Amino acid sequence: MTLQPEDFWSFYEWLIRPGAFLESAALQGVVLIILAIVLGLIIGYIISAVRYGPVEGFYAVARTIRDLVRFDLPGTSPRRIYALARLAFKEAIRRKVLFVVGLFLVVLLLAGWYLNPESDDPARLYISFVLTATNYLVLALALFISAFSLPAEIKSKTIYSIVTKPVRATEIVLGRMVGFVGVGTLILIPMGLSSYLFVTRGLRHTHLEVTEVEELDDGTLVGETDYVRNHQHTFTIEPAGEGEEEGAARSGLTNMVRGHLHVVTRTADGDFTIGPPERALRARIPSYGEIAFFDRSGEQKDAGIDVGNEQLAGGYGSAGVSRLVGLASGTRKIQHGYVEGGTLGKAEYTFREVTPQRYADGIPIDLSIRAYRSFKGDIETGIRGSITMKHPTKAIESNPIAFVVDEYAVDEKILPIEIEGTAGEETRMLNVFDDLVDENGRLTIAIRCIDSSQYLGMTRSGIYLRPDESSFAWNFFKAYISIWLQMTMVIAFGVMFSTFLSGPVAMVATAVCVLLGFSAEQVYDTRHYIDAGIARGGGPVESLVRLLKQDAMTTQLDVDTAAATVIQTFDAGIVYTLDAIATALPNLPKMVGTAEFAASGFDIFGALLLRHAAATLGYCILAFLVSYFFLKTREIAA
Repeated sequence: MTLQPEDFWSFYEWLIRPGAFLESAALQGVVLIILAIVLGLIIGYIISAVRYGPVEGFYAVARTIRDLVRFDLPGTSPRRIYALARLAFKEAIRRKVLFVVGLFLVVLLLAGWYLNPESDDPARLYISFVLTATNYLVLALALFISAFSLPAEIKSKTIYSIVTKPVRATEIVLGRMVGFVGVGTLILIPMGLSSYLFVTRGLRHTHLEVTEVEELDDGTLVGETDYVRNHQHTFTIEPAGEGEEEGAARSGLTNMVRGHLHVVTRTADGDFTIGPPERALRARIPSYGEIAFFDRSGEQKDAGIDVGNEQLAGGYGSAGVSRLVGLASGTRKIQHGYVEGGTLGKAEYTFREVTPQRYADGIPIDLSIRAYRSFKGDIETGIRGSITMKHPTKAIESNPIAFVVDEYAVDEKILPIEIEGTAGEETRMLNVFDDLVDENGRLTIAIRCIDSSQYLGMTRSGIYLRPDESSFAWNFFKAYISIWLQMTMVIAFGVMFSTFLSGPVAMVATAVCVLLGFSAEQVYDTRHYIDAGIARGGGPVESLVRLLKQDAMTTQLDVDTAAATVIQTFDAGIVYTLDAIATALPNLPKMVGTAEFAASGFDIFGALLLRHAAATLGYCILAFLVSYFFLKTREIAA
């Protein structure tokens, strides 16, 4: 999992962006609210002018604003909101929306038929499946229940029995939103519980016996477990240490297979017991450092080596208003930077808060490194790298620790506290905290590629220290909180569109917003390619032309200059328009991305969830204001 620059921001940095306010979420939110109010006033005036004439239409809009500020907002009653929410809740239940829970349970029961039992990482597969299935089912349900309710009541004239009572438009809108969110919450709870049980029970298995055991000359026991669920483990049990009785129970760990391992214990009577799977369901709490790349001569560079397609993977990312107004420059997405093997090239990570309290028994470090082979080499052994711990400012460093790159997996290691190294010209035993960590708690770790003419690719998030782990159950719950926030946002949009559109049209409009929200990152990237002049297939018109002419996306467009100019101009207009719309809509891929955190075994950090909650609140306020205004301009609210 590769994190992007904005993923490292704190909530304050995301909200305010010191030094880059045009990229801040606060500015984007303010601009959206102002634009929504202005557009709402214009559209409301047009509707009122058509109904009542230009002058009376102006006064109708003015009265709506006055009512909101002077009467409706101050006079909104929580009791009436609760009563209307109960009505909306009961109405949704009468529509038998709870069948979604039954449908989800059926999907879980049948999931074993099509989930690959031989997956290299079954935990990731199971978690991704349940979170993705829940996400799409709940969003579809939110779309359905929120878009049809108000139009159906307006059509059946049921709404008249409500508006004739002392009920304000603010209470009608909020009551609908709260009621539908309550229904969605009622559905999410059993879905979350059943998903958790599906994942935990689905990954649970037991190896019954040890099939082969060999005792080495030093007393070490090595062996294999039996074959269960298409896999088996090897294990090692170290000999008895000083002060331990011979023949006493000893334990060891198996190797990591399919994302988990087991504890194997040899009892005092010589039997072996194998424990349940461990480390399959995790919530790592990573501590990321700052990365710096050095070229083959040891000179520091802004980025690592580009081995081919890395620059094309870039894009503007979430640059906010600055991208929209054309002030964002260069790629904002993190790319893998490569270091050349057999040279002075390296990547250095500087970590903070490296203290004995956080790393009492060693320094856990996890590596997610890519390997690029300039020639085949020994394909079975893999490319070799080394880890060196260094003082950030002094010429003190440990001896390199060699490793073999484990691609497409998280390679977990523990760096020792005591290690041999050099301090200036002196070679001696070093203590990490006394000799290598500076007074500010910083430690530098250098990663090199040992094999000549081979390359290792790294990002800032690819290598991290792991001071602690959170509870998987709590992390899974946070993933469902993210789904709940997405559901709330979709319900708010559905209610908003239902105040001035018919049910089917409101559902389509909400679905379009959701789809554009999911496509936001692709739209941002397409604009980046157009602005940078990178041939990646162009916009919609150019892509259609290439399809008809069967041209590759990376070649020059095979048309004359005038036609190419016209096509690219149209494409730029379409893409810039989509960019403006996507900027105004929720960036749903970022919210859905929390499932990737849980599936990859990383803790969903609080700042990320807080950002999603703040964005949801902002869009709900925006939808509430638009809903109120359009509901007031309808004849039923007059």
